[in-house]
Amino acid sequence: MFKKIGMSMLLAFTLLALMYSVGRVTSVYATAPCTTLEECRELQRSTRDSIAEIMEEEEEVSDYIAELHDEISGLRDEIDGIEDRINGLVFEVDDLADDIAGLADATELNLEILRGIEGRIAILLDEISQRMRIVQRVNNTNSFLAVISEAENLADFVRRARTFYRFATEDTEALDELVQLIESQENLLRELEEQRDQFQQQTSRFETLRNELLEEQENLEEDQIALIERETEMQDRLYEINITLVDEEELLGAIVAAEAILAHTPPPATMTSSNAVSLAQTPNSSGLAHPMPGSRVTSEFGPRGGRHHSGIDLAFVGNQSAPILSSAAGTVTINQWHNSLGWYMVISHNINGQRVDTLYAHLRYQSAVRVGSIVAQGDRIGTKGNTGNSSGAHLHFEVHPGGWAWGNSVNPRRWINF
Repeated sequence: MFKKIGMSMLLAFTLLALMYSVGRVTSVYATAPCTTLEECRELQRSTRDSIAEIMEEEEEVSDYIAELHDEISGLRDEIDGIEDRINGLVFEVDDLADDIAGLADATELNLEILRGIEGRIAILLDEISQRMRIVQRVNNTNSFLAVISEAENLADFVRRARTFYRFATEDTEALDELVQLIESQENLLRELEEQRDQFQQQTSRFETLRNELLEEQENLEEDQIALIERETEMQDRLYEINITLVDEEELLGAIVAAEAILAHTPPPATMTSSNAVSLAQTPNSSGLAHPMPGSRVTSEFGPRGGRHHSGIDLAFVGNQSAPILSSAAGTVTINQWHNSLGWYMVISHNINGQRVDTLYAHLRYQSAVRVGSIVAQGDRIGTKGNTGNSSGAHLHFEVHPGGWAWGNSVNPRRWINF
């Protein structure tokens, strides 16, 4: 639907641009792509085939663009998924950072405990070593028995025995505590090692996953850019196809119009119309007759004042209301105003199976003969005038073999003896 609307708008814009071109008058019959019925029909067939091929290509390109669009949408969805995974990874990294911070705090605490344990171990080792030295001296001198035997009484004996017992007990307790502290130290060291390994594993996992995701995202974005560039190329191609299609459809319209004119425009014939004037208008062998019998040429075809004069000017001295006659039977294709030509008409003729258009300019009034009307040779189509860019009452007359268009006129003397 949007394609059809776009083509319609483009066609409308093209037609408006043509209609409002400065110094130009347009008509659906202003150009003649073909000059015979046979030629028109053959050209129409080939143009319709060309339009069918263009429309087929347009459909293929449109389908391909749709596929590209779907593929781009899929890539965008994948990119969105990767972005979501990256965002999830960011949250995971945040959690990992919290874990790492916790590990750091726990590690610092364990290190503090470890330092305390090491200090306590050092103290115990010092105490135990001192006692061991004392015990060693006692054993070496048998002073234990000497000390016991030197007791003054039973109470003193018990006191002395208890002192040695307390020393032995404290040494045992110190050794037990020392063993426990060493085990705690080893456990803490193992825990710190595990924490360090865990931190390294999580950090490595994060880096690996992040790099993989970023690489995947970069590849997808490159694919997306390539597809968008391809889609842009196809859109440009589709635009060119639409322009070509519009041109072909305009050509087909011109062909149909030219064919219609040739089909219903009668060939030159003897004046039989009741509208024919009594002035003598003898057709030449070309089939065209004098458009204003009795007039004289006041300006020839060709260079004039540094510019090209595209027709012949005819004036009728002493007759300001001289009638303008159709040079041959034909179909009126233009009847309108132009700033330079004033009121003017174009008639399309069928001369020996070929289209030939004649132009009549500077008419006094707009002709009452409507566009599409068929006129006979010698029919009065207007009155000599001085409208438009004119310096006096006269007829500006042009001949256009193949159909009227700006700049394709020939010298009327090739067709009419003036």
